[in-house]
Amino acid sequence: MSWGSGYVTDIAYAPGYYVEQSPRLMALVALLTGRAARMAAPDESFHFLDIGSGRGFTALVLAATNPGWTVTGIDFNPGHVAAARDLAARAGIGNCRFIEADLARFDGADLAPVDAASLHGVWTWVDDQVRAGIVRLLAERLVPGGFCHVSYNVQPGWGGMIGLQRLMREAGRRLAFRADRQAERGFEIVRRLVGQDGERADEKAQAILRALADKPGAYLAHEFMNANWRPCFHADVVEAFAEAKFSYVGSPHLLDNFVELVLPPVALDLAREFEDPAMTELVKDLTLGRPLRHDIYVRGERRLATGARDQALKDLALGLSVPSTHRSLKFQTASGEATMNASFYEPVFARLAQGVARVGELLDVARPPGRSPAADNPAELVAMLVGTGQAVMVASPGLPMTRQAVALNAAMFAEQIGAGPWNRNIGLAVPALGGAFNLPAVGAFAVLRQHDWLSDATVGQALPTPDRATIECWLEAALPNQEQDLRQAMADGVEGFLRNSRATLAALGLPC
Repeated sequence: MSWGSGYVTDIAYAPGYYVEQSPRLMALVALLTGRAARMAAPDESFHFLDIGSGRGFTALVLAATNPGWTVTGIDFNPGHVAAARDLAARAGIGNCRFIEADLARFDGADLAPVDAASLHGVWTWVDDQVRAGIVRLLAERLVPGGFCHVSYNVQPGWGGMIGLQRLMREAGRRLAFRADRQAERGFEIVRRLVGQDGERADEKAQAILRALADKPGAYLAHEFMNANWRPCFHADVVEAFAEAKFSYVGSPHLLDNFVELVLPPVALDLAREFEDPAMTELVKDLTLGRPLRHDIYVRGERRLATGARDQALKDLALGLSVPSTHRSLKFQTASGEATMNASFYEPVFARLAQGVARVGELLDVARPPGRSPAADNPAELVAMLVGTGQAVMVASPGLPMTRQAVALNAAMFAEQIGAGPWNRNIGLAVPALGGAFNLPAVGAFAVLRQHDWLSDATVGQALPTPDRATIECWLEAALPNQEQDLRQAMADGVEGFLRNSRATLAALGLPC
């Protein structure tokens, strides 16, 4: 067996920024569920640990947009660590370091106390020794009251794929040498057995196979070709983390924390019969059939009085993440379509269309005449706006872009796009947000070309509006071998993106 102990090592892990790993989002989940949480400012002392940091995108975004923080990434693959260190050097980011370590044996003795941690794309894909090492590290280094994000493939959502994953791995290993080619060949065998669209597989497996249809071989390799691939039940993850004195807090997908929104009536009645939150989550997983969970845990739970919780939420700043004309009062739930109260939320959207605002101010403009401020529910407002993807938290309103953020964004874009397709989202670091903002690749490209104008002398100035000829020159330089018709279509996309999104992004601190 190779040094990877069954983990794919010959193909680099696909890079990306995942908002679920944000410590501020972890803190928001805690507040919404009535727990005390520290919402660290960008210039505060704070230590974030990314366990299984891959090529370092999430760690570097958080370091670049939170200059007072210390960020540490740990990965056992030296190729990943080398790539992340190189990216940090190119962007001039000095508050982030990357450590090569075997998590089964790493004791973290030289790590400063950790305020928040994340392991994304790790738990399902490693053996029991690594899992135990992770829990031991967190028990020893995460501070009391600290949060941890964990993502994993969850049962029973993968039930119909267990045998197909084994077929894919065993067939692929016998038909090709490199892991991405193994995954591609193995996936071909699976589709021959169950049909191109999975029509001969069960319903849950069909949904997963459809979602995988356009994934590249490198993605399939890291998802399915690891020897220790094991989807697990939520209750088993809770039990494992309890050994380090962790308690389950909730989901970074905010609406998932409101059972009335995610469960149909029969399942809701059943879940309400149990006081144990693990039973509620089991009912959710059985009912929704979702294949992936993102969990937030806290090491040392502290319940927060409602008044203190509400005040903390009222102090948060929110900004629209969609153009005002694209706002919607309707959203989908497990039980069908739901609608926000128009008389309450339309004034909120109208105020946010003018720019970033504190939650307390939004409640003031939305409050019906004669209603006491004591009746306000900031938790519902934040969950609805952020949970439906129409608003984001703004850590430092008005903070401009920095050299480090601009350089990091250019480097991340180049690594993610390369010569590959543009049909993906790209996260761009935004200091005002204290994190990244995901954009379609064409939109991210437009922002980066506009940021060619940014310098110390132009900070705070309005960027010029590019004309059609300028946009076409950008695309010709970036895609010299692309067909003219496709470049013209992409130019249309850039023009439309700038026309619709420019004001929204500027309000969030991402000028374009």
